[in-house]
Parts: sequence; structure tokens; C-alpha cells
Amino acid sequence: MKSAADIWICNVCRSINPISSNRCYRCHTPIQIAAAKPEDLTVHQVPKEAHTEVVGTYRSTETLAALVTVAAVAFILATFLALFATYAVNDLRASEGRDAADVLFQQRILLFIPAPVIGVLALLVYAAWIRRVIENLPALGLGFSRVSPTMAFVEPLIPGFNLYAIPARIAEVIQKLGGHLYATALIGLAWLLVIGPALLLVYVARFTRFLGTGAELLRVTSIGAIVVFAFQAVALVLMLFVLWQVEKMLRAKAEAMPAKATPARENAAAEGAEAS
Repeated sequence: MKSAADIWICNVCRSINPISSNRCYRCHTPIQIAAAKPEDLTVHQVPKEAHTEVVGTYRSTETLAALVTVAAVAFILATFLALFATYAVNDLRASEGRDAADVLFQQRILLFIPAPVIGVLALLVYAAWIRRVIENLPALGLGFSRVSPTMAFVEPLIPGFNLYAIPARIAEVIQKLGGHLYATALIGLAWLLVIGPALLLVYVARFTRFLGTGAELLRVTSIGAIVVFAFQAVALVLMLFVLWQVEKMLRAKAEAMPAKATPARENAAAEGAEAS
């Protein structure tokens, strides 16, 4: 049985949390802001507005959103160049042999470098954008995210996990902003465009590997990679559209807010974000 020393009570939603949790499991308010002792709580029902108290200072994310857009478009173009160069090398290898393909590869090697570099930069800029968006939620009176701003920055940089984290975090932000008529549906469609064609290519490549020749496998995978990325490029464009819808909603919410948040609450929010 847990004692009072093992738990803390959220003064926003009255939820009981283990002392090891740095955020309320229900409303996600940081412990530095929400923790209260049982004797300090009243028996009166907490008003709904307490969940949406303004905490912190709003900072515009439009510059970061513009950088994300530029980086994403550059990544799409650089990746297409790399994929077409890969197809040319593999097609030459299938028809004329490894030596000719190696010569062509050396000639076009510079086409393969920009895509991964720009891709990493795009993820870093996006991570900075979503971090600031998460920081802005309490500053707009929208409560706290399920994750801290620091974790929001880290999530997109984890390979594999970011396939879940990126759409999940944007969908959460949209929900807290009041929802959008079709943005959430576009997120789902983008996710399917990223995953579906890639899985199909894996099965086609495995089928070709067992029943076809090595040359056929090279051509199938090279052409398939171009087709798959074409779908993924559409998904990226859809996500950019959703990103700018979020920016529009954030701007509208910020314009409707009072000029300045309470300084004491700003300091508490900053301490909570650092501790998280």
C-alpha cells in the first residue's frame, strides 16, 4: 500500500500520480506546477478553466515552419536526383556489368550526398518547430502536451519511432487547438502513403528475388524506389499543408489571447519544462 510520500496530487484535475511521474497522467501538467498536498486541496470541484490556465509566453513558430517547408522541398528534389542516379547505375550494371556501373557511380557520386544531409537538417528543423509548438500550448491556455518540449524535440530524430511520433504529435496539437475539418484525415492519408507503398515494394522485391534474375531485381528495386518515394513525396506535401494549417490555428489563437501571461506562472512553466 502506498503512503502519502509515494504520491502527489494534481491541483488542476485532482488526479493521483506516483512520485516518480514528472507529469500528471491525466492533464499532463508538470509536477512543478501541479503538485499539491492532500490537506491543501479543497472539497470544491475544480473549474474547467483551471485546465486551460495561461502558463508561459507565446513565441511565433512561423519562421521555423518556413524553414521546414524549404528543407522538405529540397529533400524531395535531392532524393529524386539520388534515386534516378541509382536507377541509372543499377540499369548499367544489369546490362553491361559491374565495371561500367562503377565508372558511372564515380561520375555521379555527388548526387548521392545532398539527400541524407538535407534529410537530417529537415528533421532537426522540424524537431525545433514542434518543440516550440508544444511550448506554446500552455502559453495559449490549451493545457500541456503528453510529452515535454524536450521529448517533442527528440521524438522525430528516433528512426522508426518517428513514423508514429510525428503524426501523433501533430494530431495532438490539432486536437488541443480545437480540431480541424480535414487535417487529421490528411495525417492518416500521409501515413498510409509512407508505409503502404514501401511494404508493397518489399514483397515485390522478395518475389522477384526468388523467381527472377539478379538484373531484374536491380531494375525492379530501382524503379520501385522511385515510385515509392513519389508517394512519400506526396505524403510530405500533405504534411506541409497540415503544418501550415496548424500555424494558421496557432496564429488565430494567439491573436485572441491577452497581451501577456502572468510572470509568476511563466517562471513556473519554465522550471517545469527544464525539469521535464
